[in-house]
Order: sequence, then structure tokens, then C-alpha cells
Amino acid sequence: MKESLRYSLLYLARIAVYAALMFALNAVFMYDAQHPTVTGKFGEVSGTEILQELFLFLLGIIFIFVGRLDRSIAAIANLISVFFFMAFIREFNNQIDYWFYLVLPLMLLFAWLAFRDRKKLVDGFYNLLQIPSVAYLFIGFLVTFIFSRLFGRTKFWEALLEESYTRPAKNAGEEGIELLGYSLFFIAGIEILFYVLRKRKEEKRR
Repeated sequence: MKESLRYSLLYLARIAVYAALMFALNAVFMYDAQHPTVTGKFGEVSGTEILQELFLFLLGIIFIFVGRLDRSIAAIANLISVFFFMAFIREFNNQIDYWFYLVLPLMLLFAWLAFRDRKKLVDGFYNLLQIPSVAYLFIGFLVTFIFSRLFGRTKFWEALLEESYTRPAKNAGEEGIELLGYSLFFIAGIEILFYVLRKRKEEKRR
């Protein structure tokens, strides 16, 4: 009874924290709408872009720890970590001309890890799928890398706004959806980390 109550209260507390995160994201989004940068509203140095980069960097670190804490998913967690670090560097593509050469070593690392742990990847992926909060990870992927790209198409915004079309409106829509996707990734990372920490604690009790 006490354990279930403690778990429920902790879960509700996390929901409250995530709700506060959504309000914070909205505040940053509103700030960017009111304060153009040197690259325009929602440009490459806006608060929205900086948050996206911060989420990706933190996710790379989170999944390193996840792999260290739970060896059963270490092989897939390491690949996810490298993927987020690559995405982090990719976010600087409009600011750093040579960004690809920074990503290239990570691509090679990704390929080497996949080859080294090839016999563990299937079981690792299966074990990852057993974690309920992994659903947020896949939702984040769909929102960030598929829906936001489709939602941000210039043809869509030109059809919607017609003569009133402006680039900032398109950027606001696309970057806002992308930021939501990254926040879902981040929530997934935190929840998976909580899961493996709880699992590790339970294993020590046995």
C-alpha cells in the first residue's frame, strides 16, 4: 500500500514538472515571437532553437547513463545516445559550414558500435520495448522528424496564408512543433532513466 502510494505520488509529481516544462516552453516561444534575433523570428539563435539543442545534448548524456545502468539495453541505448549527439550537431548546420565533418566521427562511431554489438541489438531493442515510457520516444520521433517536416512545408503555409504568407509564420509553426517533439524525446529519456534506476534498486534488494 505504502509503495503504491509513493509510486503514484512520484508519478503525479513528474506530471506536474512536465506541465511546468510545457509552460516554460510556451514562455520561450512567446518571447521569440516578440523579440526578433539577427536571423529573424525563430531563427538559428532564438530561444526555441537553443532549447532544441539543449534537449538533444541532454538526451545524449541521459542515454549514456541508461546504457551504463542497464546492461540489457546498453547496446541500443549507446546507439540512441550517439544519434542524439549527431542530431545536436546537425542543428548547427546553418551556423557552421563544416558541421558534417563534426558529425562524421559520430557516424563512424555509430557504425562501429552497431557492428560490435550486432549480436546484442535485437535483444536490447526487445528489452527497450518492454519499458512503457519508450512509447514517448517513438512519438517524439514521429512528431519531430516526420510531422514537423511536413507541417513546415512552404507550399502548405503559402496555401494557408495566401497573400499574407510570411516566413516568420512558417518558422513559428515548424519550430514550435519541432520543439514539442524534442520535449517529448526529453520526457521519454527522463522516464526511461527513472525506470532503469527503479529496476536497479529493486535488483539490489533481492
